[in-house]
Amino acid sequence: MPDQKAPSCKLVQILGETVHPGEHVTLDLQVARLYTRTTVEIPVVIRRAERDGPVLLLLAGVHGDEINGIDSVRRILQEVQERPLAAGTVVAIPVLNVFGFLAMQRQLPDGRDLNRFFPGSPRGSLASRLAHALVTEVLPAVDVVIDMHSGAARRHNHPHLRYTEGDENSLALAEVFDPPLIMKAPIRHKSLREHLVSLGRTYLLFEGGKAGSLDEDAIREAHRGITRVMHHLGLWDGTPDTERGAVRVAASKWVRAPHAGLFHPLVENGSHVQEGMVLGSVTDPYGELTHQVRAAFGGYVLCVNTSPVVNQGDALFHVAF
Repeated sequence: MPDQKAPSCKLVQILGETVHPGEHVTLDLQVARLYTRTTVEIPVVIRRAERDGPVLLLLAGVHGDEINGIDSVRRILQEVQERPLAAGTVVAIPVLNVFGFLAMQRQLPDGRDLNRFFPGSPRGSLASRLAHALVTEVLPAVDVVIDMHSGAARRHNHPHLRYTEGDENSLALAEVFDPPLIMKAPIRHKSLREHLVSLGRTYLLFEGGKAGSLDEDAIREAHRGITRVMHHLGLWDGTPDTERGAVRVAASKWVRAPHAGLFHPLVENGSHVQEGMVLGSVTDPYGELTHQVRAAFGGYVLCVNTSPVVNQGDALFHVAF
């Protein structure tokens, strides 16, 4: 009988290292050295099954103070240890912006927002170098990216996914994720989403909770959606959670404070509101004035400002429709 060649396996190469079937490794992405000569290393955790399949990147901590995504990725990694993959590869970067995470701040030490510097440059700012390292040393091996975010300080986001108009593959996978809301959102210039969409790569951006805190509802929604995607991609066997059916919205606007004062929200995040409905009130500190905040249009409350004191014009409710 003629010799039969063994089937070739998919090449998974990350940070210059080839990850073979069945391997579980942690590699270090090195992008900078502190003035103390200490090297800053960003752990990249890789779990590859014996069988070939898609490569899924779980990314969190692009903004250093967004903790919900970090804990969501941690829970998946812990679950993968107890329940091995059936096929494919999971690449996890729980904390990309290690600098911001250590300082519990959104930006890098130079004040730059990492998510405005993709695809980056090897000779640019710290943000640009970190973006370039992710783009050149990790992303080429990846088929699908789930990027985890939260609202900024004092802005609590209801769990939802954002997608780009015309990106049908990502929209289809967003429906598999099955969050409460799926929102068509404009692309931010030089964001990771803009870069991956330009490459035709499947990308999901999850938003939930707020910066600087752990929100169990947001983490639970992220975990549920990620596991549904992993089942869909064949990374895990078994039956995923039952589909609920996400609400799709095409645009959003902010309802702003009509006056300065103490802010009292009356509606819950995620609520469906009607035009003219009272969403909250702003009062003065002296008990003389109360200003109602009404919905100028109907839709779903996507974000609520959690600051107790607001200035005139401050964003209070983000309503999607």
